[in-house]
Amino acid sequence: MRIVDGKARSVTLKDIADRLGVSAMTVSRALSGKAHLVSPETARLCRETAQEMGYTPNLMARSLRGEQLNTVVMFAEYISSHHYLAELVDVVARSIEKRKYGVISCQSMQSFHQALRNFRLAGAVVIAPPEEFYADPFGEQQYGVHYHAPVVLIHSAVEQSVFNEVSPDIVSFNYHAACHLLELGHKHLGYLGGPRAEDEPRWFELRRRGIERALAEFGLLPTSLRQQSCPDASMGPAALQQLLTRWPETTAILCINDEIAISAITGAQEMRLSVPRDLSVVGSNDIRLATFFRPALTTLGIDIRGMVETALDLLFDEISERREVPGREPIKIKLPANLIVRSSTAPPSPLSVSA
Repeated sequence: MRIVDGKARSVTLKDIADRLGVSAMTVSRALSGKAHLVSPETARLCRETAQEMGYTPNLMARSLRGEQLNTVVMFAEYISSHHYLAELVDVVARSIEKRKYGVISCQSMQSFHQALRNFRLAGAVVIAPPEEFYADPFGEQQYGVHYHAPVVLIHSAVEQSVFNEVSPDIVSFNYHAACHLLELGHKHLGYLGGPRAEDEPRWFELRRRGIERALAEFGLLPTSLRQQSCPDASMGPAALQQLLTRWPETTAILCINDEIAISAITGAQEMRLSVPRDLSVVGSNDIRLATFFRPALTTLGIDIRGMVETALDLLFDEISERREVPGREPIKIKLPANLIVRSSTAPPSPLSVSA
């Protein structure tokens, strides 16, 4: 900001040009992704002077001029309630910035669609997309948005064949977690977390597929798995009580994330159940608290940085091509499971097995 006649005013391209003794067009080219049109030394001076003077690009004005921005929109919901998701968003944003691009962060479908409508963006990153995303990804039906830039999904829990994607192998994750519990001797498993089936009917399918595959290998029926919805960790104790009231034979539960697993353990203790003696609990995502909680949480680890860098490589490869590839097959990369066994799982007590 500059102070002119006692009033604060945003720094403009002309201000930078006047300081350097060059034209505003030269500064614009240096700062808008067209630095190849000016000398490297001039481009460097423009960038350094812009930073020194506190210049902030007017994205709306540049979009109105039809310029494609060196900016990527990132969409992720419910960041504040998930440590893993917050870390994932942070790593994505920092990695984009290291690639010399700006980031617009959106936490609702509405704001995501508005960003696509208002700006000519270089690309989009969609993190843990909700099921409603697939019905109208870019707001074309609702807002008439026509978005054609590259897109990559990170950590999608829904099977899809439209977008490039890098996600944990959710089937494999849950297969390995279930096998761990079955190898310990558990025969009645519960799954805690996620929305109600009537709200998002597809979100549990990949998880169910992995767990039922493990059950089949151990000679158990799919009915040995019981699922209880639990949208967030604050509802963990109540959801656990519901699950165990309906299916008291349950001796082990898998949870959609570590926060719900930790709250479920707290709920079990309130019910005078000991973890893992009376109930084994497996989380997911291996948040930092998981190893310090007592009992330390058995969980599924995810290579967040590797997942992000792989996804952004896919995105920026397409951005650099600056062209659409009609009918191309999406690239889908599934990352392997990493089960981390700690103290929250153990063989069921003899009393539970006999019951």
